[in-house]
Amino acid sequence: MIPAGGAMGQNEVIALDANFDTWKTTRFSGAKKNFNAFEYYSIEQFLRPYGLSDSQLQSGLIGGSRDGGVDAFYMLVNGELIDSETELDPKEPNKVNVIVFQSKEGNGFSPAAIDKLYWFTDDLLCLGRKKADYHSGYRPELITLMRLFKDKYGMIVGEGPSLSVAYYYITKLDCTHDEDCDKSVEKLKDKVREHFKDAVPEFHFVNAVALLNQVRSRPLKEKAIKWVSQPMPTEEGEVGLVKLTDFYTFLQDDKRELAERIFDSNVRGYWKNTPVNRKIGETLRNPGAADFWMLNNGITMLAADITNDGYLQEKVVDPQIVNGLQTSRQVFRYYKAGKDLPSNDNRRVLVRIIKTGNKQIRDAVIRATNSQNPMPHEVLRATDDIHWQIETLFEKYGLVYDRRKGHARDEGQPIAKIVSMIEVLQAMLCVVVQRPDDARARPRDYFKKDEDYGKVFGDGVYDLNLYYKTTQLMRLADAYLDTLELELIHRRNLLPYVCMYGSSVALKNGYTSPGELLKLQIEAYESVLADSFTKVQKVYERLASKYAVDGEPDYDGLAKGQRLLKALLNELRRRFNPKKKK
Repeated sequence: MIPAGGAMGQNEVIALDANFDTWKTTRFSGAKKNFNAFEYYSIEQFLRPYGLSDSQLQSGLIGGSRDGGVDAFYMLVNGELIDSETELDPKEPNKVNVIVFQSKEGNGFSPAAIDKLYWFTDDLLCLGRKKADYHSGYRPELITLMRLFKDKYGMIVGEGPSLSVAYYYITKLDCTHDEDCDKSVEKLKDKVREHFKDAVPEFHFVNAVALLNQVRSRPLKEKAIKWVSQPMPTEEGEVGLVKLTDFYTFLQDDKRELAERIFDSNVRGYWKNTPVNRKIGETLRNPGAADFWMLNNGITMLAADITNDGYLQEKVVDPQIVNGLQTSRQVFRYYKAGKDLPSNDNRRVLVRIIKTGNKQIRDAVIRATNSQNPMPHEVLRATDDIHWQIETLFEKYGLVYDRRKGHARDEGQPIAKIVSMIEVLQAMLCVVVQRPDDARARPRDYFKKDEDYGKVFGDGVYDLNLYYKTTQLMRLADAYLDTLELELIHRRNLLPYVCMYGSSVALKNGYTSPGELLKLQIEAYESVLADSFTKVQKVYERLASKYAVDGEPDYDGLAKGQRLLKALLNELRRRFNPKKKK
């Protein structure tokens, strides 16, 4: 490590410290103690382009002892974070990004720290290497993420997906790296290419100046759009034609990549493998007699404002594409590839810009414009009335219901105040449905089928207050576990079961009923959490040892299966609901 020196560097450190202190008192206020504040802060800055929710960001935080030099690890495919529920199609042109973070608040750059990443990378990228053959005894959370990568990448590796591996080595100090660090980085990059010769390894040294620059960087709030001819003005906005080549430019960020933030309000996601998308792609590649805009529904975007920016050009303030995401991505991919483009490309696309800052109007437009083409139902759940109602209720208690992933975080809301749809679903699954195994392993499945979705969010099925009550119970259980010295993997596995078990004990009933849960006194629940944890942990350890895999307890498999659930429910019902003797 070489001190950078100079007044500018010192001033940047002071500015960074001030920004970090403000962040800790706002965003990090009330956060769980097992999260390191600087790690969370620095990693959040570099993951902003992906629009991850706090729960997704937290899923990759694994720093601690035996971490192989890795403080956080993420796998993304086509810009989407991969988890155990993600299904990948090997036939699609998948773009895989692996992002590894190492954050050191009080230390500078060290070749020894980079060398740790060398051995970790060797273990990670050798897809056939098993845990027993790893160079180090990694902590369980990291092993779980490594297994996730090997499983998911192994499903698509046969089709040769593009792979980039990016390392961010972050420090809060005013320093630079030396030649020994550079040598270690080259060895690390060679190791990546040794396993996958076409992979693209990147290494970023991030000191105080670079980190502050990233903190200060913000997505563009304004983007210029160029019309083919004067657009038709309406009371609500404007409608007109835009050349496809100009729309391609509009879609780019400052690095000429797809500006993902433009799609923040789009609830549908990108579904590449659909007849509609294949048809759009074919239309782009094979221009016919009819112009593109005549064969396509076009683009609908919301904007805070529209201002003139010259002849036939306007500035769109905070643009959000709410319909036409599929078209937009197909257009971007087509022109980005640059293959067989027409020599004189004057094709156009229809664009509607609706100017509104009203949240209810925005959601009404989103819902209406995303219902024409058949799509999986779960992508539209966020605009269901029940979630509007939950959002309104949670505001009463000072909580922010994050119906659209990442919006609350972007507004700077404190981590402790943000409640995701998944968190509420998991709380209901644990306490009401008594399926903590599903809450731990496959909560998103409940958004896929109307029947399953209705068990939790069905119209009028439950009193609205139950969603707040169950979320409150789960957060209290989480707060209790936060007082214990638990490895993160055990905390994640035990939380849903402690929540379920404690609810039953507090009610003195192995079968929880919505009516009784609403009457449950919080003090009664808190008073049984310690004993409930002890009981759950005892069964958890016993079953993990009994059903060990290759001599090692499979804690994750146990928490995601039904053995632990059955054992605990049987115990609760013997205790509180014994069968009467005939």
